[in-house]
Amino acid sequence: MKIGICDYGIGGLGLFKLIRPKTTVDIVYLSDSGYTPYGKLPEPELRTRLQKIIDYFHSQGIQHIAVACNAASTVIPDEINITGVIEHGVNAVIKAKPDKIGVVGGVRTIESNLYKNAFEKVGIGTIQQPAQQLSIKIEAGDINSLELELAIRDIFEPLKNLNYILLGCTHYPVIADKIRAFTNNTLLIDPIPEMTEWILRNWQELTGDQTVEWITTGNIEKMKVASKNAFNLQIDNIQKISL
Repeated sequence: MKIGICDYGIGGLGLFKLIRPKTTVDIVYLSDSGYTPYGKLPEPELRTRLQKIIDYFHSQGIQHIAVACNAASTVIPDEINITGVIEHGVNAVIKAKPDKIGVVGGVRTIESNLYKNAFEKVGIGTIQQPAQQLSIKIEAGDINSLELELAIRDIFEPLKNLNYILLGCTHYPVIADKIRAFTNNTLLIDPIPEMTEWILRNWQELTGDQTVEWITTGNIEKMKVASKNAFNLQIDNIQKISL
C-alpha cells in the first residue's frame, strides 16, 4: 500500500518522520515548491492547485492522501481517504482545553478563520497572527539566522504571555525552541502528532516495503539542503515533475 503526503514544501517532513518508524507502508512525498507559496494564493486558485496534486496521486494509484499543509487544508475536498492537518490541529487544541490560545500561520490559514471559528465555537478565545515569513525562511533552509530571530520576536510579541500557541504551519515546529525562548516557555501545540495517530488508527493495511519516493515541482538541490538543515533528513533521488 502507498500513501501520499503533500505540502507546499518541506513542512510535511515532520509527518513523514513520525509515520516512517511506525509502519512499513510505502510513502510518496510531494513538495509543490515550484508553485506560488500556498499561503499567498487566493482560495479558488489554491483549491484548483490542490486538486491537481490529488489527481496526480490518484493517477499513481495512491488513494490515501495526507495534506500536511495548513493552507492547503483550508480547501481540502470532502473525500473519505484524504485528511488535512487543520482538523487534527483543532482536535489537539480541544483536548488541551485552554481558555485562550494564539494561532500563528500563513496568510491563507489565518484569513480562512477555520481555527478561530472552531475554537470560539467551544468557548476558546483566539488571537491570530500571520507568520508567512517564517515558513519562507525555513523552506530556504534558514533555521538560525539573526533575521529569523527578529522575525520570531516581531510575530510572537502579541502572543508571548499566552499559555498556549498553536503552530498553524508544519514548518514552525522546526524552530520551536527559538519560539519558546521568546515566549517564556509557552506550550506550543503541533498538530502533526495528532494527525499521525489518526492515520495509524483509521487507515487500514498500512503495510508495504518501506519504500519512499521523493517528488518536487521545485528545485531539487534546494529541497535537499532545506530538508537536511530543518529536519536532519538526507534525501536523495528526488524526482522533479511538472503539474
